[in-house]
Amino acid sequence: MYHKAKRRKLIAILIALTLLIPGSLGIVFANDEAAAMVVYMNGVVYTVEGDDWDKTPQQAVAVGGDGRIIYVGTNEGAHAFVGAGTEVVDLAGNVVFPGFLDTHIHPPGTALTEMFNISLYGAMFSRDATLNVIREYIAANPDLDVYWGAGFSMGIGGPEADGRGPRKEWLDEIESNKPIILTSNDGHNLWLNSKAFEMNGFTNDSEHPTGTIHKNENGELWGTMTSVYDGLTMSQTFTPEQQRAALASFQDGMHYWGYTGGHLILMSLEEADSGNVYIDYMREMELAGTWNLRSSLMMRIQPESDFEEELKELIETREALKDSELLKVTTAKFFVDGVVEGGTAYLSEPYSNNEAMGQAPDFVSEFLWDNDVLAERFSTLMSHGFQMHIHAIGDQATTETIDAFEIAHRNNPGVDVRNTITHLQLVKDSDKVRMGRMGIIASTQVFWHPKEPGFYYEVEQPFIGEERGWAAYPVKSFIDAGVLVTFSSDYPVTPDPNPFWGIETAVTRNMYCGEYYGEDEITSMDDPTWLRNPAERITVKQAVEAFTINNAYQMFMEDEIGSLAVGKWADMVITDLDIFKVDPINISDAELLATIFAGEVIYGQVEDPATIKVTINGERLLFEDTQPIIQNGRTLVPFRAIFEALGSEVGWDQSTRTVTAERDDLVVTLQIGNPVMMVNDEEVTLEVAPQIIGGRTLVPARAVAEAKGAEVEWDRETRTVVITIDFDSLGASDEEEDEDDEDDEE
Repeated sequence: MYHKAKRRKLIAILIALTLLIPGSLGIVFANDEAAAMVVYMNGVVYTVEGDDWDKTPQQAVAVGGDGRIIYVGTNEGAHAFVGAGTEVVDLAGNVVFPGFLDTHIHPPGTALTEMFNISLYGAMFSRDATLNVIREYIAANPDLDVYWGAGFSMGIGGPEADGRGPRKEWLDEIESNKPIILTSNDGHNLWLNSKAFEMNGFTNDSEHPTGTIHKNENGELWGTMTSVYDGLTMSQTFTPEQQRAALASFQDGMHYWGYTGGHLILMSLEEADSGNVYIDYMREMELAGTWNLRSSLMMRIQPESDFEEELKELIETREALKDSELLKVTTAKFFVDGVVEGGTAYLSEPYSNNEAMGQAPDFVSEFLWDNDVLAERFSTLMSHGFQMHIHAIGDQATTETIDAFEIAHRNNPGVDVRNTITHLQLVKDSDKVRMGRMGIIASTQVFWHPKEPGFYYEVEQPFIGEERGWAAYPVKSFIDAGVLVTFSSDYPVTPDPNPFWGIETAVTRNMYCGEYYGEDEITSMDDPTWLRNPAERITVKQAVEAFTINNAYQMFMEDEIGSLAVGKWADMVITDLDIFKVDPINISDAELLATIFAGEVIYGQVEDPATIKVTINGERLLFEDTQPIIQNGRTLVPFRAIFEALGSEVGWDQSTRTVTAERDDLVVTLQIGNPVMMVNDEEVTLEVAPQIIGGRTLVPARAVAEAKGAEVEWDRETRTVVITIDFDSLGASDEEEDEDDEDDEE
């Protein structure tokens, strides 16, 4: 993960639950019935409870044996909940929030692409970097018949593309004999080389009834298509094993960013048709005790599908999960238009670049549903207790969606389904008032709200112009109209959904991390370069609520999660920075230290190496980028750093996602997501598999060190992995080792 360069205070938090000596804290043991499983003390605890929670932080949280909160308050008050078996965690002045929630995400996120395809998410803001990743992947995988990938940005086409994105000729220069099929980071666009167009039956004369096949001024294929997935004849499928591994990696990523729950859309952006198989995998993980996300699930309703079958599946799936504690089917997902980039969002006024798109001057795109049919669908689903979650980008799409909601609400008076419209890039002021009056939730992707570098001037502005671009993505005006606003990421559309980045953006309406975008940092929230409509700024308090209690309400779980109160689940995050006491442009400096689910640490990362250290023969091993983390009681470290420090030559095979470390005749091989490590020809089972978390590859320190012949100890007091290794003996023959043994005996 990227973050701004900054000074760090030394962090003394104990991420893995550390038992302190109760007497040293002046604690008198409680009786067994009142005792907590764990008590977190000495923190700055923002409960998100009541009107003034931002002004009255608490100090301590006590968690019962069932994972629910039994006390929130002062350190002194928490003493009453400490028994002989209670674990007491010293937060050392660090800051606690309720676990963050994301109410619009697509599992398994970026995981399938990162594991098995060309992953462009890390290069999405640069044309050269994007093409280099593609070139290197193809060179490393010459035997593949088709090259699939995802994560490019339409913005790399530059302003001269008029929003049409990158050219097919760029891909042809890399590979012209095999098809290359790439999906954009937003999931709505495809980028193909000429061979892929040919093999999928596209010609210069091809058109699409609802999508856009972009062409140049001569009517020739440009290289990209918007909302044309049903036009592809080729598709990529993944095995159940690959899907399960991707889902596990997805959950790890959510915990990495501090999310403990969310509204999950059962429609992968990386697969042509994954169906609802991920429900089965989530349930498997829940029953195995490894699914740790409180999940409201939504299933898609499509205009061309058999609605009776879709409704039946919704009802049957909801019934099948009625006994699940973590998985609830609550919602039906609709698309009513497309996206601005590509001219498929439904607008009330014509696009600004209709001529460049080859469209008529009055072109506004179209509504994807018959209005009467949509209202009927809404009414039927509401009568069965389902919530609607509507993708609407253009202002006219939102207007006609609300029209349908008005009919459905009249047909179902008093039904509490908390209908939601998401994205809401362009919205009429009159529709904000209607949404507030009807109780329609605005689910907005706050990460998109500045003039995003590499996208706004290259894509947004060409399509909708400066005036509409400036007014896009309202937030404060929604709140002023009485609309409940929730924040989400649409992950993997936002490939790095750090909630602190989102909070900063909501408060500043400006770029949140220059390093991430490859741009100079802003020095003021009023810097005009990337600023979009500061009248839509909100407070830090409102932004935190939009990531916590408001999202819990959208998920029908406001009595269970979203704030820290007695009786609620102890889902929390710990960070090193009090975001209420810094300049808003520094909110994104906050580093997540731990994610806690039902009172237990499920993910821990401390950036300061004073907290988690690795030594080899007494010498400190330093990590330039990602620091060691603790997961499931095991320390994970960046693979290259640990292997090279152990005297190995390191190799990385992107096609198989395999790490190889060699020294003399000893070869260690690990594969991402595979809990089996090969040491020469022998298999070693790992308790924690190598994995990609937040775009980084980490491996278990103890297992790889022991595979290299090292002795490993964990110094709990100093939180140090102590590795001792005899480098002189590495690679020695059996005879030499026997001679050494004889010398030792003498």
